[in-house]
Amino acid sequence: MQHSPRESALNRARLGEQAELGTAEYLLVGVLNQLRHLSWQWGAKEGDPPPEPLLLPGMTGDTSGNLGDLMSIEEMDARLAKYLPGAG
Repeated sequence: MQHSPRESALNRARLGEQAELGTAEYLLVGVLNQLRHLSWQWGAKEGDPPPEPLLLPGMTGDTSGNLGDLMSIEEMDARLAKYLPGAG
């Protein structure tokens, strides 16, 4: 069950609409959002608001680029040591 296909009934029940979408769909929405933003930058009149991003299930509207809490190099080495012999 752990490696069942993305479109399986188990994943559809667990993830809902998000199970139907793959990497290509998320990348396409990212490209479309960038094109919409560039079009707004080049053609907007003064005071026009930027376009709202297109969102797919599982996406947040956060476009701040905030990566959240970053871990230290030491913490990353400790985590990688579990998976990579000789790391850390």
